[in-house]
Amino acid sequence: MAAGNTFGTLLKITLFGESHGAAVGGVLDGFPAGQRVHHALISEMLKQRAPGGFSHETSRAETDIVEFLSGIENDKTLGSPVAFIIRNMDAHSEDYNDTKNVFRPGHADYTYHRKYGLLPQAGGGRASGRETAARVVAGAFALDFLRSKGIDISSYVSAIGSVKMNGAGKWYDEKAVQSSAVRCPDQAASNQIEILLKEISKKKDSVGGCITTTVSGLPAGLGEPVFGKINAVLSQAVMSIPGAKGVDFGEGFAGIALHGSEYNDVPENKDGKISFLSNHSGGIQAGISNGNLLVMNTAFRPASSIGTPQHSVDFNGNETELTVSGRHDACFVPRAAVVVTAMAAMAIADLWLQFKSYDREL
Repeated sequence: MAAGNTFGTLLKITLFGESHGAAVGGVLDGFPAGQRVHHALISEMLKQRAPGGFSHETSRAETDIVEFLSGIENDKTLGSPVAFIIRNMDAHSEDYNDTKNVFRPGHADYTYHRKYGLLPQAGGGRASGRETAARVVAGAFALDFLRSKGIDISSYVSAIGSVKMNGAGKWYDEKAVQSSAVRCPDQAASNQIEILLKEISKKKDSVGGCITTTVSGLPAGLGEPVFGKINAVLSQAVMSIPGAKGVDFGEGFAGIALHGSEYNDVPENKDGKISFLSNHSGGIQAGISNGNLLVMNTAFRPASSIGTPQHSVDFNGNETELTVSGRHDACFVPRAAVVVTAMAAMAIADLWLQFKSYDREL
């Protein structure tokens, strides 16, 4: 039986920990030896995932200091498993005393109870977004490795609620993305999103959104036939993130309105190199990268924990009403952008290593 805590084929990450447990962490296995550990990148990515003090974000303030237990010596990877933990220092389990016997709407409480026979865990336990901190650490290793190969990844908020940015699907560098408090590189849309989030926060409600991810420098040929397609592997990677509800590539679902004569990316020979006149497929053909900019969109649901009264039932099946207290995001989507980058980096680094096994020049 697969426990569902490990992702990857040649490059694997196994995650562990609960929201209000002692720590969250992971074991990164299969990472190449001799790679210098980029501590500044790890810290920066963890900072992007952490709350920034905005009204729409949780006030939970974890230090997110990474403790490496194995796999590193003199700041270089050894090729053996890289094990690490991030201790939980700011958990307020008492915030959940009033709801510990109630199935909170939208949460994992009921489904986890049906699967494991347990009462709801404080903070959502294993299903909490807190576990994504470990994903970010592993993803920072993978992203740094990919950058050494000329491949880079950028994820940004392209929509929150009904507000959508102009120019989604293009490459935006880190500076353009991080200059926005909501990780949206379109300044006009960013301003509208901030206004929307303030309104949602005042109502003690929540809202979802979309994150667009672009991958540059990706060589043609990554992805394995049938079940190991790059879009299939990326889909599994990002759909495992808490709150992710949908993923598409290139034109995505909008592509159904196009004819084949409009959708097909026509190749051309430009100075002896094959390139494409369009990118409707998002850089993927037959599940394999074609050398174009890879474009992926991930939809996230509104946060489940809201401060307005909701109807539910308790552990014994009794009808009840509850108001979720504690510290929660009105919108976690801006913080999730770096998590999508991390999981995309893990997936692509794994596929890069698989492609390398063919002993072809990359």
